[in-house]
Amino acid sequence: MSTLHFSPRANRAAEIHWQQWGDAAFARAAEENKPVLLAISAVWCHWCHVMDETSYSDPAIITQINERFVPVRVDNDQRPDVNARYNMGGWPTTALLTPEGEVLYGGTYIPPEALMQILRQVEALYGDPDNRRSITEQVVQMRTARLGRSRTPRGGDLDPNTAANVAAELWSAFDQEYGGFGTDQKFPHVSALHFLLDLFSRTHAELAQVMVQRSLQAMAGGGMYDHVQGGFFRYSTTRDFSVPHFEKMLEDNAGLLYACARAGAMFDDARLRQTAMDVKRYLDEHLWNDAWQAYGGSQDADEHYYTLDAGARAQLPKPYVDRTVYSSWNAQVAIALLASAPLLERDGVEVSAWTARGCAILETLFGRMLEERLLCRYFDGAPHVRGLLGDQAWGAWAALIAFGATGEPRWLERCGDLIAAMRVLYDEQSDAYLDRLPGGDGAGRVAIALTPFEENALMARVLLGYAAASGYQAFAQQADAMLRRYARDYRSHGLFGAGYAAAALDVLEPPIDVHVLGAPNDRSAAALRATALRVTSPPLRIDTIDPAASKQRTEEFGPAVGVQALLCRGSVCFARAASPTELESALAGVKT
Repeated sequence: MSTLHFSPRANRAAEIHWQQWGDAAFARAAEENKPVLLAISAVWCHWCHVMDETSYSDPAIITQINERFVPVRVDNDQRPDVNARYNMGGWPTTALLTPEGEVLYGGTYIPPEALMQILRQVEALYGDPDNRRSITEQVVQMRTARLGRSRTPRGGDLDPNTAANVAAELWSAFDQEYGGFGTDQKFPHVSALHFLLDLFSRTHAELAQVMVQRSLQAMAGGGMYDHVQGGFFRYSTTRDFSVPHFEKMLEDNAGLLYACARAGAMFDDARLRQTAMDVKRYLDEHLWNDAWQAYGGSQDADEHYYTLDAGARAQLPKPYVDRTVYSSWNAQVAIALLASAPLLERDGVEVSAWTARGCAILETLFGRMLEERLLCRYFDGAPHVRGLLGDQAWGAWAALIAFGATGEPRWLERCGDLIAAMRVLYDEQSDAYLDRLPGGDGAGRVAIALTPFEENALMARVLLGYAAASGYQAFAQQADAMLRRYARDYRSHGLFGAGYAAAALDVLEPPIDVHVLGAPNDRSAAALRATALRVTSPPLRIDTIDPAASKQRTEEFGPAVGVQALLCRGSVCFARAASPTELESALAGVKT
Protein backbone atom coordinates (compact mmCIF):
# COMPACT_ATOMS: atom_id res chain seq x y z
CA MET A 1 0.00 0.00 0.00
CA SER A 2 1.41 3.40 -0.99
CA THR A 3 2.03 6.20 1.47
CA LEU A 4 0.01 9.35 0.84
CA HIS A 5 2.04 12.53 0.47
CA PHE A 6 0.78 16.01 1.27
CA SER A 7 2.24 19.49 1.05
CA PRO A 8 5.39 19.87 3.19
CA ARG A 9 3.94 23.11 4.53
CA ALA A 10 1.16 23.39 7.12
CA ASN A 11 -2.13 21.94 5.89
CA ARG A 12 -5.08 19.79 6.98
CA ALA A 13 -5.48 17.67 3.83
CA ALA A 14 -4.70 14.48 5.78
CA GLU A 15 -7.97 14.98 7.71
CA ILE A 16 -9.85 13.95 4.59
CA HIS A 17 -10.55 10.22 4.74
CA TRP A 18 -8.57 9.39 1.61
CA GLN A 19 -8.85 5.89 0.14
CA GLN A 20 -6.37 4.08 -2.05
CA TRP A 21 -7.28 3.62 -5.70
CA GLY A 22 -8.94 0.25 -6.20
CA ASP A 23 -12.10 -1.81 -6.30
CA ALA A 24 -12.79 -1.38 -2.58
CA ALA A 25 -13.22 2.39 -2.83
CA PHE A 26 -15.61 2.15 -5.77
CA ALA A 27 -17.56 -0.68 -4.13
CA ARG A 28 -18.02 1.53 -1.09
CA ALA A 29 -19.22 4.39 -3.30
CA ALA A 30 -21.78 2.08 -4.94
CA GLU A 31 -22.97 0.71 -1.61
CA GLU A 32 -23.39 4.19 -0.10
CA ASN A 33 -24.68 5.84 -3.32
CA LYS A 34 -21.95 8.46 -3.19
CA PRO A 35 -19.82 10.03 -5.91
CA VAL A 36 -16.06 9.52 -5.82
CA LEU A 37 -13.74 12.51 -5.44
CA LEU A 38 -10.54 11.60 -7.29
CA ALA A 39 -7.49 13.75 -6.54
CA ILE A 40 -4.42 13.07 -8.69
CA SER A 41 -1.40 14.72 -7.11
CA ALA A 42 2.40 14.58 -7.21
CA VAL A 43 5.00 15.15 -4.53
CA TRP A 44 6.83 17.71 -6.70
CA CYS A 45 3.72 19.63 -7.81
CA HIS A 46 3.46 23.25 -6.58
CA TRP A 47 -0.27 23.68 -7.20
CA CYS A 48 -0.97 20.31 -5.59
CA HIS A 49 0.65 21.71 -2.45
CA VAL A 50 -1.42 24.88 -2.76
CA MET A 51 -4.61 22.86 -3.02
CA ASP A 52 -3.63 20.88 0.09
CA GLU A 53 -3.01 24.15 1.95
CA THR A 54 -6.19 25.90 0.79
CA SER A 55 -9.14 23.90 -0.55
CA TYR A 56 -8.32 20.64 1.23
CA SER A 57 -7.61 22.49 4.48
CA ASP A 58 -10.96 24.29 4.57
CA PRO A 59 -12.94 22.79 7.50
CA ALA A 60 -16.27 22.96 5.66
CA ILE A 61 -14.82 21.25 2.59
CA ILE A 62 -13.20 18.54 4.72
CA THR A 63 -16.57 17.80 6.33
CA GLN A 64 -18.42 17.91 3.00
CA ILE A 65 -16.01 15.48 1.36
CA ASN A 66 -15.90 13.07 4.29
CA GLU A 67 -19.68 12.95 4.66
CA ARG A 68 -20.89 13.14 1.06
CA PHE A 69 -18.15 11.60 -1.08
CA VAL A 70 -15.68 8.73 -1.21
CA PRO A 71 -12.33 10.52 -1.54
CA VAL A 72 -9.56 8.72 -3.45
CA ARG A 73 -6.03 10.13 -3.71
CA VAL A 74 -3.60 8.94 -6.38
CA ASP A 75 0.07 9.79 -6.82
CA ASN A 76 0.73 10.49 -10.49
CA ASP A 77 4.25 9.06 -10.42
CA GLN A 78 3.11 5.83 -8.78
CA ARG A 79 0.03 5.30 -10.96
CA PRO A 80 0.61 6.64 -14.46
CA ASP A 81 -2.11 4.27 -15.68
CA VAL A 82 -4.73 6.08 -13.59
CA ASN A 83 -3.35 9.46 -14.63
CA ALA A 84 -3.48 8.49 -18.33
CA ARG A 85 -7.23 7.92 -18.07
CA TYR A 86 -8.32 10.69 -15.72
CA ASN A 87 -5.92 13.63 -16.00
CA MET A 88 -7.91 16.78 -16.67
CA GLY A 89 -5.12 18.87 -18.15
CA GLY A 90 -2.55 19.05 -15.39
CA TRP A 91 -1.83 18.58 -11.72
CA PRO A 92 -3.58 18.55 -9.43
CA THR A 93 -6.43 16.82 -11.22
CA THR A 94 -9.75 17.06 -9.41
CA ALA A 95 -12.43 14.74 -10.79
CA LEU A 96 -15.88 13.82 -9.49
CA LEU A 97 -16.81 10.30 -10.59
CA THR A 98 -19.75 7.94 -10.49
CA PRO A 99 -19.26 4.69 -8.54
CA GLU A 100 -18.60 3.13 -11.95
CA GLY A 101 -15.72 5.52 -12.51
CA GLU A 102 -17.29 7.77 -15.15
CA VAL A 103 -16.59 11.50 -14.94
CA LEU A 104 -19.28 13.84 -13.63
CA TYR A 105 -16.94 16.84 -13.42
CA GLY A 106 -13.25 17.43 -13.96
CA GLY A 107 -10.75 20.23 -13.43
CA THR A 108 -7.30 21.02 -12.07
CA TYR A 109 -6.62 23.40 -9.17
CA ILE A 110 -9.93 24.60 -7.71
CA PRO A 111 -9.95 27.31 -4.99
CA PRO A 112 -12.06 26.73 -1.86
CA GLU A 113 -15.22 28.69 -2.74
CA ALA A 114 -15.43 27.21 -6.22
CA LEU A 115 -14.74 23.69 -4.96
CA MET A 116 -17.48 23.91 -2.34
CA GLN A 117 -19.93 25.08 -4.99
CA ILE A 118 -18.99 22.18 -7.29
CA LEU A 119 -19.24 19.64 -4.48
CA ARG A 120 -22.74 20.84 -3.58
CA GLN A 121 -23.87 20.78 -7.21
CA VAL A 122 -22.58 17.25 -7.77
CA GLU A 123 -24.07 16.08 -4.48
CA ALA A 124 -27.46 17.52 -5.44
CA LEU A 125 -27.28 16.01 -8.91
CA TYR A 126 -26.24 12.55 -7.79
CA GLY A 127 -28.32 12.60 -4.63
CA ASP A 128 -31.56 12.72 -6.60
CA PRO A 129 -32.72 9.11 -7.23
CA ASP A 130 -34.11 9.92 -10.69
CA ASN A 131 -30.88 11.64 -11.74
CA ARG A 132 -28.84 8.80 -10.32
CA ARG A 133 -30.90 6.26 -12.24
CA SER A 134 -30.48 8.25 -15.46
CA ILE A 135 -26.73 8.57 -14.93
CA THR A 136 -26.46 4.83 -14.30
CA GLU A 137 -28.29 4.11 -17.56
CA GLN A 138 -25.93 6.43 -19.43
CA VAL A 139 -22.94 4.68 -17.89
CA VAL A 140 -24.25 1.32 -19.12
CA GLN A 141 -24.71 2.73 -22.61
CA MET A 142 -21.22 4.23 -22.64
CA ARG A 143 -19.63 0.98 -21.53
CA THR A 144 -21.60 -1.06 -24.06
CA ALA A 145 -20.45 1.30 -26.81
CA ARG A 146 -16.84 0.94 -25.70
CA LEU A 147 -17.02 -2.84 -25.73
CA GLY A 148 -18.42 -2.71 -29.25
CA ARG A 149 -15.52 -0.73 -30.61
CA SER A 150 -13.04 -2.75 -32.63
CA ARG A 151 -9.36 -2.65 -31.74
CA THR A 152 -8.49 -3.82 -35.26
CA PRO A 153 -5.40 -1.90 -36.36
CA ARG A 154 -5.83 0.76 -39.03
CA GLY A 155 -2.29 0.38 -40.22
CA GLY A 156 -0.66 0.33 -43.61
CA ASP A 157 2.79 0.14 -45.12
CA LEU A 158 5.57 1.89 -43.25
CA ASP A 159 5.91 5.40 -44.67
CA PRO A 160 9.42 5.82 -46.14
CA ASN A 161 9.13 9.56 -45.44
CA THR A 162 8.36 9.13 -41.74
CA ALA A 163 11.59 10.73 -40.52
CA ALA A 164 11.38 13.61 -43.00
CA ASN A 165 7.76 14.31 -42.10
CA VAL A 166 8.39 14.35 -38.36
CA ALA A 167 11.53 16.45 -38.81
CA ALA A 168 9.46 18.96 -40.79
CA GLU A 169 6.89 19.00 -37.98
CA LEU A 170 9.65 19.72 -35.49
CA TRP A 171 11.11 22.49 -37.65
CA SER A 172 7.70 24.17 -37.90
CA ALA A 173 7.47 24.11 -34.09
CA PHE A 174 11.09 25.15 -33.52
CA ASP A 175 11.60 28.59 -31.99
CA GLN A 176 14.35 30.05 -34.16
CA GLU A 177 14.81 33.01 -31.82
CA TYR A 178 15.11 31.27 -28.45
CA GLY A 179 15.49 27.58 -29.23
CA GLY A 180 13.18 24.85 -28.04
CA PHE A 181 9.77 24.04 -29.44
CA GLY A 182 6.71 26.27 -29.31
CA THR A 183 6.36 29.95 -28.50
CA ASP A 184 4.88 29.84 -25.01
CA GLN A 185 6.02 27.80 -22.02
CA LYS A 186 8.79 25.40 -22.99
CA PHE A 187 9.16 21.72 -22.13
CA PRO A 188 12.40 19.93 -23.06
CA HIS A 189 10.80 17.41 -25.48
CA VAL A 190 13.57 14.91 -24.87
CA SER A 191 12.29 12.31 -27.35
CA ALA A 192 12.32 14.94 -30.11
CA LEU A 193 15.93 15.84 -29.33
CA HIS A 194 17.03 12.20 -29.43
CA PHE A 195 15.19 11.58 -32.70
CA LEU A 196 16.98 14.55 -34.25
CA LEU A 197 20.29 13.17 -32.99
CA ASP A 198 19.40 9.80 -34.54
CA LEU A 199 18.59 11.58 -37.80
CA PHE A 200 21.83 13.58 -37.76
CA SER A 201 23.87 10.43 -37.17
CA ARG A 202 22.57 9.14 -40.51
CA THR A 203 22.24 12.28 -42.63
CA HIS A 204 24.32 15.06 -41.01
CA ALA A 205 21.31 17.29 -41.71
CA GLU A 206 22.19 20.84 -40.67
CA LEU A 207 18.67 21.67 -39.47
CA ALA A 208 18.74 18.70 -37.09
CA GLN A 209 21.96 20.03 -35.56
CA VAL A 210 20.55 23.55 -35.30
CA MET A 211 17.40 22.40 -33.49
CA VAL A 212 19.24 20.17 -31.03
CA GLN A 213 22.25 22.32 -30.29
CA ARG A 214 20.40 25.62 -29.93
CA SER A 215 17.69 24.06 -27.77
CA LEU A 216 20.13 22.36 -25.41
CA GLN A 217 22.35 25.44 -25.20
CA ALA A 218 19.32 27.60 -24.39
CA MET A 219 18.14 25.22 -21.69
CA ALA A 220 21.59 24.71 -20.19
CA GLY A 221 22.47 28.40 -20.32
CA GLY A 222 19.18 29.82 -19.08
CA GLY A 223 16.87 29.66 -16.12
CA MET A 224 15.76 26.09 -16.77
CA TYR A 225 19.14 24.90 -15.47
CA ASP A 226 20.30 25.15 -11.87
CA HIS A 227 23.68 26.88 -12.20
CA VAL A 228 24.48 26.36 -8.51
CA GLN A 229 23.81 22.67 -7.84
CA GLY A 230 23.30 21.35 -11.36
CA GLY A 231 20.32 19.59 -12.86
CA PHE A 232 17.47 20.74 -15.08
CA PHE A 233 14.15 22.04 -13.79
CA ARG A 234 11.02 20.48 -15.29
CA TYR A 235 10.10 23.23 -17.74
CA SER A 236 10.26 26.95 -18.45
CA THR A 237 7.19 29.11 -17.91
CA THR A 238 8.56 31.58 -20.47
CA ARG A 239 9.46 31.36 -24.13
CA ASP A 240 13.09 32.39 -23.54
CA PHE A 241 13.85 29.72 -20.90
CA SER A 242 14.36 32.41 -18.26
CA VAL A 243 11.78 31.48 -15.59
CA PRO A 244 11.47 27.80 -14.68
CA HIS A 245 8.97 25.68 -12.83
CA PHE A 246 11.41 24.66 -10.12
CA GLU A 247 10.80 20.93 -9.59
CA LYS A 248 13.55 18.59 -10.80
CA MET A 249 12.50 15.25 -12.27
CA LEU A 250 14.73 12.20 -12.58
CA GLU A 251 13.15 11.28 -15.92
CA ASP A 252 13.89 14.64 -17.54
CA ASN A 253 17.42 14.83 -16.18
CA ALA A 254 18.20 11.32 -17.43
CA GLY A 255 17.10 12.13 -20.96
CA LEU A 256 18.80 15.53 -21.00
CA LEU A 257 22.05 14.16 -19.59
CA TYR A 258 22.21 11.69 -22.47
CA ALA A 259 21.13 14.29 -25.05
CA CYS A 260 23.85 16.71 -23.88
CA ALA A 261 26.47 13.95 -24.02
CA ARG A 262 25.40 12.86 -27.51
CA ALA A 263 25.17 16.39 -28.88
CA GLY A 264 28.41 17.38 -27.17
CA ALA A 265 30.22 14.49 -28.83
CA MET A 266 28.54 14.82 -32.25
CA PHE A 267 29.00 18.58 -32.54
CA ASP A 268 32.21 18.87 -30.49
CA ASP A 269 30.40 21.11 -28.00
CA ALA A 270 32.45 21.10 -24.79
CA ARG A 271 29.83 23.14 -22.95
CA LEU A 272 27.16 20.50 -23.49
CA ARG A 273 29.52 17.72 -22.49
CA GLN A 274 30.26 19.60 -19.26
CA THR A 275 26.53 20.03 -18.65
CA ALA A 276 26.06 16.27 -18.95
CA MET A 277 28.73 15.70 -16.32
CA ASP A 278 27.21 18.35 -14.05
CA VAL A 279 23.79 16.68 -14.28
CA LYS A 280 25.37 13.41 -13.20
CA ARG A 281 26.94 15.21 -10.23
CA TYR A 282 23.55 16.64 -9.25
CA LEU A 283 21.90 13.23 -9.44
CA ASP A 284 24.62 11.63 -7.33
CA GLU A 285 24.62 14.33 -4.66
CA HIS A 286 20.87 14.83 -4.29
CA LEU A 287 18.88 11.85 -5.61
CA TRP A 288 21.12 8.80 -5.15
CA ASN A 289 19.95 6.28 -2.54
CA ASP A 290 22.96 4.20 -1.59
CA ALA A 291 20.92 1.69 0.42
CA TRP A 292 18.75 0.85 -2.57
CA GLN A 293 21.42 1.47 -5.25
CA ALA A 294 19.09 3.62 -7.32
CA TYR A 295 17.93 7.21 -7.72
CA GLY A 296 14.93 8.89 -6.13
CA GLY A 297 12.23 10.22 -8.39
CA SER A 298 12.25 13.99 -7.93
CA GLN A 299 13.15 17.05 -5.89
CA ASP A 300 10.41 19.46 -4.89
CA ALA A 301 9.97 22.96 -6.28
CA ASP A 302 11.04 25.75 -3.92
CA GLU A 303 11.25 29.06 -5.74
CA HIS A 304 12.94 30.93 -2.87
CA TYR A 305 15.61 28.26 -2.31
CA TYR A 306 16.61 28.04 -5.96
CA THR A 307 17.08 31.80 -6.33
CA LEU A 308 19.82 31.73 -3.66
CA ASP A 309 23.55 31.19 -4.07
CA ALA A 310 25.36 28.17 -2.65
CA GLY A 311 26.16 29.82 0.67
CA ALA A 312 22.60 30.91 1.33
CA ARG A 313 21.23 27.52 0.30
CA ALA A 314 23.53 25.83 2.80
CA GLN A 315 21.69 27.64 5.61
CA LEU A 316 18.31 26.20 4.60
CA PRO A 317 16.81 22.70 4.45
CA LYS A 318 16.99 21.18 0.99
CA PRO A 319 13.71 20.92 -0.92
CA TYR A 320 12.03 17.57 -0.32
CA VAL A 321 13.42 14.62 -2.27
CA ASP A 322 11.12 11.74 -3.18
CA ARG A 323 13.30 8.71 -2.41
CA THR A 324 10.90 6.34 -4.15
CA VAL A 325 12.59 4.27 -6.87
CA TYR A 326 10.64 4.32 -10.14
CA SER A 327 11.51 1.58 -12.63
CA SER A 328 11.23 3.38 -15.95
CA TRP A 329 13.00 6.51 -14.74
CA ASN A 330 15.91 4.59 -13.23
CA ALA A 331 16.17 2.54 -16.40
CA GLN A 332 16.52 5.81 -18.32
CA VAL A 333 19.34 6.93 -16.00
CA ALA A 334 21.07 3.58 -16.52
CA ILE A 335 20.85 4.08 -20.28
CA ALA A 336 22.21 7.61 -19.97
CA LEU A 337 25.18 6.52 -17.86
CA LEU A 338 26.06 3.45 -19.91
CA ALA A 339 25.80 5.19 -23.27
CA SER A 340 27.18 8.61 -22.28
CA ALA A 341 30.31 7.51 -20.44
CA PRO A 342 32.34 6.56 -23.56
CA LEU A 343 31.33 9.85 -25.22
CA LEU A 344 32.68 11.82 -22.25
CA GLU A 345 35.86 9.83 -21.65
CA ARG A 346 38.01 12.52 -23.27
CA ASP A 347 36.64 14.99 -20.70
CA GLY A 348 37.86 12.90 -17.79
CA VAL A 349 34.86 10.66 -17.15
CA GLU A 350 35.85 7.30 -15.70
CA VAL A 351 33.92 4.98 -17.99
CA SER A 352 34.17 1.99 -15.66
CA ALA A 353 32.62 3.96 -12.77
CA TRP A 354 29.67 5.20 -14.81
CA THR A 355 29.19 1.72 -16.26
CA ALA A 356 29.25 0.15 -12.80
CA ARG A 357 26.67 2.66 -11.57
CA GLY A 358 24.40 1.95 -14.55
CA CYS A 359 24.64 -1.80 -13.97
CA ALA A 360 24.03 -1.36 -10.23
CA ILE A 361 20.77 0.43 -11.00
CA LEU A 362 19.69 -2.42 -13.25
CA GLU A 363 20.59 -4.96 -10.58
CA THR A 364 18.18 -3.11 -8.28
CA LEU A 365 15.45 -3.17 -10.91
CA PHE A 366 15.85 -6.83 -11.81
CA GLY A 367 16.75 -7.91 -8.27
CA ARG A 368 14.30 -5.98 -6.07
CA MET A 369 11.53 -4.86 -8.41
CA LEU A 370 10.84 -7.94 -10.51
CA GLU A 371 7.68 -9.77 -9.48
CA GLU A 372 6.52 -12.86 -11.38
CA ARG A 373 8.91 -11.97 -14.23
CA LEU A 374 7.55 -8.43 -14.75
CA LEU A 375 8.89 -5.18 -13.33
CA CYS A 376 6.91 -3.27 -10.75
CA ARG A 377 6.33 0.45 -11.07
CA TYR A 378 7.95 1.63 -7.86
CA PHE A 379 9.89 0.54 -4.79
CA ASP A 380 9.66 2.17 -1.36
CA GLY A 381 11.00 -0.77 0.61
CA ALA A 382 8.75 -3.16 -1.26
CA PRO A 383 7.74 -3.34 -4.95
CA HIS A 384 4.31 -2.09 -6.05
CA VAL A 385 2.12 -2.01 -9.19
CA ARG A 386 3.33 -4.83 -11.41
CA GLY A 387 3.30 -4.94 -15.16
CA LEU A 388 2.92 -1.39 -16.52
CA LEU A 389 4.15 -1.20 -20.11
CA GLY A 390 6.44 1.80 -19.66
CA ASP A 391 8.44 0.07 -16.95
CA GLN A 392 8.88 -3.09 -19.03
CA ALA A 393 9.83 -1.19 -22.19
CA TRP A 394 12.44 1.01 -20.54
CA GLY A 395 13.74 -1.89 -18.44
CA ALA A 396 14.21 -4.08 -21.52
CA TRP A 397 15.84 -1.24 -23.46
CA ALA A 398 18.23 -0.55 -20.58
CA ALA A 399 19.18 -4.23 -20.34
CA LEU A 400 19.90 -4.23 -24.07
CA ILE A 401 22.08 -1.12 -23.73
CA ALA A 402 23.90 -2.78 -20.81
CA PHE A 403 24.60 -5.81 -23.00
CA GLY A 404 26.05 -3.58 -25.69
CA ALA A 405 28.21 -1.71 -23.19
CA THR A 406 29.55 -4.68 -21.23
CA GLY A 407 29.14 -7.74 -23.44
CA GLU A 408 27.83 -9.64 -20.41
CA PRO A 409 25.25 -12.20 -21.61
CA ARG A 410 23.11 -11.86 -18.46
CA TRP A 411 21.81 -8.53 -19.75
CA LEU A 412 20.71 -9.99 -23.07
CA GLU A 413 19.07 -12.83 -21.17
CA ARG A 414 17.22 -10.41 -18.90
CA CYS A 415 16.02 -8.43 -21.88
CA GLY A 416 14.78 -11.62 -23.53
CA ASP A 417 13.11 -12.86 -20.35
CA LEU A 418 11.26 -9.57 -19.96
CA ILE A 419 10.12 -9.59 -23.59
CA ALA A 420 8.85 -13.15 -23.15
CA ALA A 421 6.98 -12.25 -19.96
CA MET A 422 5.40 -9.29 -21.74
CA ARG A 423 3.36 -11.58 -23.97
CA VAL A 424 0.56 -11.15 -21.42
CA LEU A 425 0.43 -7.47 -22.41
CA TYR A 426 0.45 -8.02 -26.17
CA ASP A 427 -2.84 -7.63 -28.00
CA GLU A 428 -2.67 -9.65 -31.22
CA GLN A 429 -5.76 -7.93 -32.62
CA SER A 430 -4.16 -4.50 -32.30
CA ASP A 431 -0.54 -5.47 -33.03
CA ALA A 432 0.35 -3.47 -29.92
CA TYR A 433 1.04 -3.79 -26.22
CA LEU A 434 -1.53 -2.80 -23.61
CA ASP A 435 -0.35 -0.24 -21.09
CA ARG A 436 -1.20 -2.42 -18.08
CA LEU A 437 -2.16 -5.94 -17.12
CA PRO A 438 -5.85 -6.73 -17.55
CA GLY A 439 -7.82 -7.12 -14.32
CA GLY A 440 -6.19 -6.32 -11.00
CA ASP A 441 -7.31 -3.02 -9.53
CA GLY A 442 -8.91 -2.03 -12.82
CA ALA A 443 -11.69 0.06 -11.36
CA GLY A 444 -13.43 2.69 -13.48
CA ARG A 445 -11.74 3.72 -16.70
CA VAL A 446 -8.61 1.79 -15.75
CA ALA A 447 -10.46 -1.26 -17.10
CA ILE A 448 -10.35 0.33 -20.57
CA ALA A 449 -7.58 -1.12 -22.74
CA LEU A 450 -5.06 1.43 -23.99
CA THR A 451 -2.25 0.82 -26.49
CA PRO A 452 -0.08 3.92 -25.96
CA PHE A 453 1.63 5.25 -29.05
CA GLU A 454 4.98 6.35 -27.59
CA GLU A 455 5.55 3.30 -25.41
CA ASN A 456 4.73 0.93 -28.27
CA ALA A 457 7.20 2.81 -30.48
CA LEU A 458 9.86 2.27 -27.82
CA MET A 459 8.98 -1.43 -27.63
CA ALA A 460 9.39 -1.70 -31.40
CA ARG A 461 12.96 -0.42 -31.01
CA VAL A 462 13.56 -2.90 -28.19
CA LEU A 463 12.36 -5.79 -30.34
CA LEU A 464 14.47 -4.69 -33.30
CA GLY A 465 17.55 -4.41 -31.10
CA TYR A 466 16.91 -7.74 -29.43
CA ALA A 467 16.44 -9.44 -32.81
CA ALA A 468 19.77 -8.05 -34.02
CA ALA A 469 21.63 -9.11 -30.87
CA SER A 470 20.06 -12.53 -30.45
CA GLY A 471 19.50 -13.55 -34.05
CA TYR A 472 15.79 -14.25 -33.42
CA GLN A 473 14.27 -12.43 -36.38
CA ALA A 474 10.66 -13.11 -35.37
CA PHE A 475 10.98 -10.17 -32.99
CA ALA A 476 11.92 -7.87 -35.88
CA GLN A 477 8.80 -9.02 -37.71
CA GLN A 478 6.70 -8.22 -34.66
CA ALA A 479 8.27 -4.77 -34.45
CA ASP A 480 7.52 -4.15 -38.11
CA ALA A 481 3.86 -5.08 -37.58
CA MET A 482 3.67 -2.74 -34.59
CA LEU A 483 5.08 0.18 -36.56
CA ARG A 484 2.75 -0.49 -39.50
CA ARG A 485 -0.16 -0.42 -37.04
CA TYR A 486 0.49 3.31 -36.48
CA ALA A 487 1.64 4.16 -40.03
CA ARG A 488 -1.51 6.03 -41.03
CA ASP A 489 -1.88 8.28 -38.02
CA TYR A 490 1.63 8.98 -36.71
CA ARG A 491 1.52 12.50 -38.15
CA SER A 492 -1.46 13.37 -35.96
CA HIS A 493 0.81 13.15 -32.91
CA GLY A 494 2.88 16.18 -33.90
CA LEU A 495 6.01 16.58 -31.78
CA PHE A 496 5.14 13.40 -29.93
CA GLY A 497 5.66 11.38 -33.11
CA ALA A 498 9.43 11.68 -32.63
CA GLY A 499 9.84 8.38 -30.80
CA TYR A 500 7.88 6.61 -33.52
CA ALA A 501 10.04 8.24 -36.20
CA ALA A 502 13.18 7.04 -34.39
CA ALA A 503 11.82 3.48 -34.40
CA ALA A 504 10.86 3.76 -38.08
CA LEU A 505 14.42 4.88 -38.87
CA ASP A 506 15.70 1.66 -37.30
CA VAL A 507 13.66 -0.24 -39.92
CA LEU A 508 14.06 2.03 -42.93
CA GLU A 509 17.73 2.93 -42.36
CA PRO A 510 18.96 0.32 -39.87
CA PRO A 511 21.99 0.95 -37.68
CA ILE A 512 25.13 -0.98 -38.48
CA ASP A 513 25.34 -4.06 -36.29
CA VAL A 514 28.78 -4.47 -34.74
CA HIS A 515 29.12 -8.09 -33.64
CA VAL A 516 32.17 -8.49 -31.41
CA LEU A 517 33.30 -12.13 -31.50
CA GLY A 518 35.13 -12.91 -28.29
CA ALA A 519 34.66 -13.60 -24.60
CA PRO A 520 33.03 -10.63 -22.81
CA ASN A 521 36.01 -10.14 -20.49
CA ASP A 522 38.65 -10.60 -23.20
CA ARG A 523 40.79 -7.45 -23.41
CA SER A 524 40.81 -7.39 -27.19
CA ALA A 525 37.03 -7.78 -27.30
CA ALA A 526 36.66 -5.01 -24.71
CA ALA A 527 38.88 -2.71 -26.77
CA LEU A 528 36.78 -3.29 -29.89
CA ARG A 529 33.61 -2.67 -27.89
CA ALA A 530 35.01 0.54 -26.39
CA THR A 531 35.94 1.82 -29.84
CA ALA A 532 32.45 1.20 -31.17
CA LEU A 533 30.81 2.80 -28.13
CA ARG A 534 32.62 6.09 -28.82
CA VAL A 535 31.21 6.34 -32.36
CA THR A 536 28.32 8.78 -32.86
CA SER A 537 27.95 8.44 -36.64
CA PRO A 538 26.99 6.17 -38.32
CA PRO A 539 24.53 4.73 -35.77
CA LEU A 540 25.61 1.39 -34.35
CA ARG A 541 24.10 -1.53 -32.45
CA ILE A 542 26.75 -3.43 -30.52
CA ASP A 543 26.68 -6.98 -29.21
CA THR A 544 29.24 -9.51 -28.06
CA ILE A 545 29.16 -13.16 -29.09
CA ASP A 546 31.27 -15.59 -27.09
CA PRO A 547 32.37 -18.38 -29.47
CA ALA A 548 32.80 -20.77 -26.54
CA ALA A 549 29.24 -20.24 -25.31
CA SER A 550 27.41 -19.55 -28.59
CA LYS A 551 28.83 -21.86 -31.24
CA GLN A 552 25.72 -21.82 -33.43
CA ARG A 553 25.48 -18.04 -33.37
CA THR A 554 29.21 -17.71 -34.11
CA GLU A 555 28.96 -20.09 -37.06
CA GLU A 556 26.39 -17.80 -38.68
CA PHE A 557 29.29 -15.44 -39.41
CA GLY A 558 31.68 -18.02 -40.84
CA PRO A 559 34.79 -19.66 -39.41
CA ALA A 560 36.15 -18.10 -36.22
CA VAL A 561 39.58 -16.51 -36.73
CA GLY A 562 40.25 -14.96 -33.34
CA VAL A 563 38.75 -11.96 -31.62
CA GLN A 564 37.25 -9.59 -34.17
CA ALA A 565 34.37 -7.25 -34.91
CA LEU A 566 32.03 -7.91 -37.82
CA LEU A 567 30.15 -5.01 -39.39
CA CYS A 568 26.80 -6.00 -40.82
CA ARG A 569 23.60 -4.55 -42.19
CA GLY A 570 20.97 -7.12 -41.45
CA SER A 571 22.26 -10.50 -42.57
CA VAL A 572 24.90 -9.03 -44.88
CA CYS A 573 28.33 -8.48 -43.33
CA PHE A 574 30.66 -6.17 -45.22
CA ALA A 575 33.77 -5.74 -43.05
CA ARG A 576 35.87 -7.40 -40.36
CA ALA A 577 38.19 -5.69 -37.90
CA ALA A 578 40.70 -7.33 -35.58
CA SER A 579 41.85 -4.15 -33.83
CA PRO A 580 40.43 -0.78 -32.76
CA THR A 581 42.38 0.91 -35.57
CA GLU A 582 40.90 -1.43 -38.17
CA LEU A 583 37.42 -0.89 -36.72
CA GLU A 584 37.79 2.89 -36.83
CA SER A 585 38.96 2.67 -40.43
CA ALA A 586 36.08 0.41 -41.44
CA LEU A 587 33.50 2.68 -39.81
CA ALA A 588 35.06 5.79 -41.33
CA GLY A 589 34.46 4.30 -44.76
CA VAL A 590 30.76 3.73 -44.19
CA LYS A 591 28.47 6.07 -46.08
CA THR A 592 25.54 7.38 -44.03
